[in-house]
Amino acid sequence: MEDPAVEVDGIADPPGNPRVLWISFLAFSLGFAVWGMFSALAPFLIKWYNFSATQVLVLAAMEPFFAAAVSIPLGILTDKFGGRTVFTLLLLTLTVPLFSGYFAQGYYAFLLLGSLLGLGGASFVVGNAHVASWYPKSKQGTALGIFAMGNIGITVGMMTVTFLVTRVLEGPDGWRLIFPIFAVSTLLMALVYWFFTSDPPHRQHKGASLREIVSVYRSGVVVWLVPYLYWVSFGTLTFFASAMPTYLLDRWHVDAARASMVYTPLLVVCVAITRPLGGWLADHFDVLTILSWMFGIMVVLALVMTMQISLHVELLAMYGLALLAGAAAAAVVKLISLYFLRHVGAVSGLAKAAGAACGFTMTIILAASKDLLGGYTLGFAIWTLMNVGAFYITLSRVGFKHAKPDTEAIPSGDGTDGSRSIQTSLPPS
Repeated sequence: MEDPAVEVDGIADPPGNPRVLWISFLAFSLGFAVWGMFSALAPFLIKWYNFSATQVLVLAAMEPFFAAAVSIPLGILTDKFGGRTVFTLLLLTLTVPLFSGYFAQGYYAFLLLGSLLGLGGASFVVGNAHVASWYPKSKQGTALGIFAMGNIGITVGMMTVTFLVTRVLEGPDGWRLIFPIFAVSTLLMALVYWFFTSDPPHRQHKGASLREIVSVYRSGVVVWLVPYLYWVSFGTLTFFASAMPTYLLDRWHVDAARASMVYTPLLVVCVAITRPLGGWLADHFDVLTILSWMFGIMVVLALVMTMQISLHVELLAMYGLALLAGAAAAAVVKLISLYFLRHVGAVSGLAKAAGAACGFTMTIILAASKDLLGGYTLGFAIWTLMNVGAFYITLSRVGFKHAKPDTEAIPSGDGTDGSRSIQTSLPPS
């Protein structure tokens, strides 16, 4: 039975669009597969080019760095022009560095290439806003959770790259063929996205000025707390996916192929499979209460991971964090549609930028910890403190006590959409 239509500015919410949902899921999965390429290549580059562990950690960090840089403008453009157009152009643009990757030589060329491939990770912002625009709020948590399972694309990318490098594309430069292989796949996906998806017939933001869209960033403290929560939840994926292969190789002497084809992909699967569950819980229960429980357990697991007791305990803590982080990330995405219905793209871009920036920042911190102190303890201790911060925010509800869910548009009479009022219009609870 379909939910009754909810009207915003006299326009009924679309009831949903499975075709958009599943094609967006596939396109997002491919984008994340591209994003995982250099994380998989990092351990092999140590052997092929005599790079140090610190160098390849920095290299793996460049993809989330670029994803963070472009996520906010991509979110704004999606609100302005619609998901179909922006996602198609993103995929077409991504084919350029992929084809160029075949010719990359030297560390700095790899740094530049790795940065540009971060565009694949930024595809989350566009797809998230596109799917949200097609679903009523009562179903957005579940729909966005299904879409976000595209995180599993990192696993596909890492396993594909590792398999091709070790079993198929042997020889000194045979591995370079992975770039045109991914480029052709991305080009085909761009064509599928353009011809088989659509924007809802009455996009709420059609015709909105960039100034009106960007105004959401001045709407109150919640618009900045949500990205921090996404920093910690989704950041678990971007951080570990970037650093885990090199960390396992350097600290625990795990074989490079096993680290890239078994241990790290399994972590990504753990994140992906719990995202629909997190979205469903967010649709049916109080989101902040759910998040406080999740982040509380994550603090304990992060502390265990920091101790580095043994490889088995370390993996258990990491996989436990991944399972909780996937569900938590989906719940945070629900917060975006709950409080920022009219600016999902812009706020998703901010959140995605935070999550991607976490992967870059924490990987660099971990590399610095190894380089300066000879170990990884300090880096993981800082990660534990970040989880403590997320737990405090969700448990105390600081900043959320005065916030009002954006259940309807509130005309302001001044040419804006009134979204600023959603942060202050309720008395303290």
